Amino acid sequence: MIHRLSRATELESNSGFPLNHRTLAWTCANSTSPETGMLPDMSTAEGQRKPTVLMTGLNGYLAGRTAELVLLKGYRIRGTVRNKLAGQKVKAALCRLGHSADDIDVVHIPDICQPDAFDAAADGCCAILHLAAPIADIWTLPPPEIVRVAVESTVNILRAATKTAHTMSGVVLVSSSAALFDIPWENRMYTEADWNANSEEIVRRETDKAGGFHGYLASKTAAEKIFWKFRDDHRPSFGMTTLQPSYFIGPPLIPWKTAADIPYSNSDFWKVVSGEEPPGPMMIYSDTIDIRDVARMLLWSAMNPEDADGQRFICSSAVGGGQAIADILRKRMPCLNVRVGQPGEGYSPDYKPQKDIGGFDSSKAVSVTGEDWIPYQESVLDLARYMQRYLSE
Repeated sequence: MIHRLSRATELESNSGFPLNHRTLAWTCANSTSPETGMLPDMSTAEGQRKPTVLMTGLNGYLAGRTAELVLLKGYRIRGTVRNKLAGQKVKAALCRLGHSADDIDVVHIPDICQPDAFDAAADGCCAILHLAAPIADIWTLPPPEIVRVAVESTVNILRAATKTAHTMSGVVLVSSSAALFDIPWENRMYTEADWNANSEEIVRRETDKAGGFHGYLASKTAAEKIFWKFRDDHRPSFGMTTLQPSYFIGPPLIPWKTAADIPYSNSDFWKVVSGEEPPGPMMIYSDTIDIRDVARMLLWSAMNPEDADGQRFICSSAVGGGQAIADILRKRMPCLNVRVGQPGEGYSPDYKPQKDIGGFDSSKAVSVTGEDWIPYQESVLDLARYMQRYLSE
């Protein structure tokens, strides 16, 4: 079943932020396999010119591992960044892993809201993975501005895709589990059929007073709505897919400069590793997914448009939290100065959602790919080992 918006919506009315939109034409993509309609796995294709995958936001936490996987599968990666130096650091890290510099392009795009921002970068690409989002700005920019940037950049990447539709197989948008639930949270299991229905209205009504949290929820919801609206209106020849990941966990490709640079999604994790009292359970924040799993789902969706087109896929592997992390690390990494806290409290022994709290049902992604998520304990241990380097600061 294709899970999209249940009713038609206008480009302006859903986000509240007008867009300059025009009808675009395209031709059928010819970059897929004629037998299966899939992008081929190029890792075993010798003597062939490598096709290029465009990824926005190359310097992000998720992006590094995604770029690594794209290269391992035999594709070239073309990544966009707002900061040139940050992009070069990612390229250098990938080269240190043995990848050729010739297979890695870094494209500087200072303003992703310009209508033609991605046109040159997308030209000739076989797939687009749209990761760029104003996450770092949610506590500094006014919420309406956060929504505007998310929506306009999403439309711009789709415009760019249509201009190179003859080579384009699929476009995959990283949305968020934030696009699935309202505030306040309901104690139930959320599926791909669910949508956040109140954050956009709160941002429209309260503007700057809505706060960064609603700004984030509204931006993710509005961007995904415009994505599906575009598909409904234009029926492009390439596949269109969205992912709804929960909070990220797992080792990054690029080391954070200092502990202060650890992203918000890993702040509770760092508190435990650094010897602070384990934070208590928090709804939403305890639901996690390994970035390596999200990278896998991104590439799978791009490589399998016949199965992924029109689909939403929740990516959420476990419900842990501060106490679960502490219990794992005290048992498996006793060298760390992890506090005891309240062992066993606030989570299920199998790290699954508890019925009285609810969570996200990601069984659809597991079923369609035939591959389960990385075990929670493995993700915890891998990230903790990575964070050890910051304990000497």
